[in-house]
Amino acid sequence: MGRRFVFKTFSQRIEEIEIDVYSSLNKIKSVPSEGSTFLRDCLIEFRELNTAEDFISFYEEMMPFVQTLPLVILHKETIFSQLISRLQMKARLSVEAILRLIAALCRDLPDDFVSFLPRIVDSLVSLLKSGADREPDIIEQIFVAWSYILMYLQKSLLENNRLVDVLK
Repeated sequence: MGRRFVFKTFSQRIEEIEIDVYSSLNKIKSVPSEGSTFLRDCLIEFRELNTAEDFISFYEEMMPFVQTLPLVILHKETIFSQLISRLQMKARLSVEAILRLIAALCRDLPDDFVSFLPRIVDSLVSLLKSGADREPDIIEQIFVAWSYILMYLQKSLLENNRLVDVLK
């Protein structure tokens, strides 16, 4: 009988990361649930999957702000600030959910979201510097979320060379 579990080094685990948001196993919904937002749908999905205390408190705090797209637009700065403030290693059990929620917010607000990109990059770098750079699972989650964000924003970024402006 062969060995079931084989120790893999950090570099082996990193080399095995494959990210392809265009042919993901998870079907991407083209529209949110009726009368909802992508952010709300994602928040509800992760509430069922994530029982970490910090995520539950985030869920309870944010749910009133994400019921409809007009509410998300009105509270976009608050929502975004709360999301990036929770990208911390001390809340590592919630990192994947928070990253996915950031991508969902991006999908709800593609034109408005471009201005948030520098702050996202700063938050991701800070997360990596605080220990995530030694966690292959979190590195993968960061790259997956970043890939989705860029996929959702590709049209907005390509219009009038906005990507160049954002990266300056």
